[in-house]
Amino acid sequence: MKKLNKGLAKAVVCSGVNVQPGEEVYVISSVNAVKLTHEIVKLCYERGAKRVIVRYRDAELTKLDYTYQTTDALTSKPKFVYDERNYFADVNGCVINIICDDPNGMAEIDTAKMTASRRADMKGLAPYYAKSMTHKIKWSIIAYPHPAWAKLMFPDLAPKAAMKKLAKYIAKTTRCDNRDPEAAWRAHSAVLSNRSKKLNASNIKELHYTNSLGTDLHVGLPEGYVFEGGAKDCNGVFFHANMPTEEVFSAPDCRNINGVVKASMPLCYSGKIIEGLELTLKDGVITEYNAKTNLETLKGIIETDEGSRSLGEIALVPYDSPISKLDMLFYETLFDENASCHFAIGQAYPNCLEGGDEMTSEQLKEHGINDSDVHVDFMVGTRDLSITALTRDGKTLTIFKDGNFTKEFE
Repeated sequence: MKKLNKGLAKAVVCSGVNVQPGEEVYVISSVNAVKLTHEIVKLCYERGAKRVIVRYRDAELTKLDYTYQTTDALTSKPKFVYDERNYFADVNGCVINIICDDPNGMAEIDTAKMTASRRADMKGLAPYYAKSMTHKIKWSIIAYPHPAWAKLMFPDLAPKAAMKKLAKYIAKTTRCDNRDPEAAWRAHSAVLSNRSKKLNASNIKELHYTNSLGTDLHVGLPEGYVFEGGAKDCNGVFFHANMPTEEVFSAPDCRNINGVVKASMPLCYSGKIIEGLELTLKDGVITEYNAKTNLETLKGIIETDEGSRSLGEIALVPYDSPISKLDMLFYETLFDENASCHFAIGQAYPNCLEGGDEMTSEQLKEHGINDSDVHVDFMVGTRDLSITALTRDGKTLTIFKDGNFTKEFE
């Protein structure tokens, strides 16, 4: 893992949050990723960070909290629990989040308790999310191999071999196995940026998704929509929020979404795996929902608040993306969403509307930009996915054919 540790540290510190001299850095890590964390902290200081504070997660302790604490205790945490991360938003610091979990780790935990706790955390961290969702602070998410995760992905391999293979996949998809990862990320960002520019110039009014799985969904776009992809600008410094990333994304008009959408991959959410997710929407509202497994978890997501009954993100990812070509289900949204077109239930990114980062929540709502305490991605891309666009001047464009961008939008 030594090579992966150095590669991931360089990727997330230099191309992820792009640490600048004098900045403060907050690292949210796992007790299973200590050596990687050491590499990250060391490199942050070498790049001139003022201070780096690390907070470790321990899934076993989290399970004990969920098991023994009452719902009231889980939803009335002391203010200091949230103050630390909110502080880094206040000082425009950098936040690095390292995912290293068992995808099934919370399978036996009471879904209602988890849902209530997450809602409370979203409210407690409102100052942080207000800045992170509008690119006013730099943040980046990466993943690190976990033994249970590796075993789930590669059940036929011995534990060490499974960890080694997962490490190889993480290195490849985050481009940290490249001789010059920073150059590789710059080149990749240029491709995603170019796709975004083509979509932004097309004056799209509505997108129509269809495939043989049963998805038949019309998605309206607000006037002044913005597709984003690749590096993001935070006060003149570019950063990559998700590593890996293969998407270009925008916000739908949450009042104008109609039809049926069916997930093409399982969704792993809070340590529970939701399979067979299916939504029906009318005038932007989820009127029916179903799942083959963990329906209660899906219910908890959708019934969080008014905004969680609609969609807040549309993301376009070619079926032949590098992650998809691995032909592997990761059971981790950070990877699976970059192998497939996807939507997000709940919160939209205000930057996906021209001038949206300076608008009030009421103004954003007037433009159809969704507001919610949750943002949960689920995958819908398939080999036969078709996406056509109706423009505001009456033209019909083919954006996706046979699961991939057409030449006009590649």
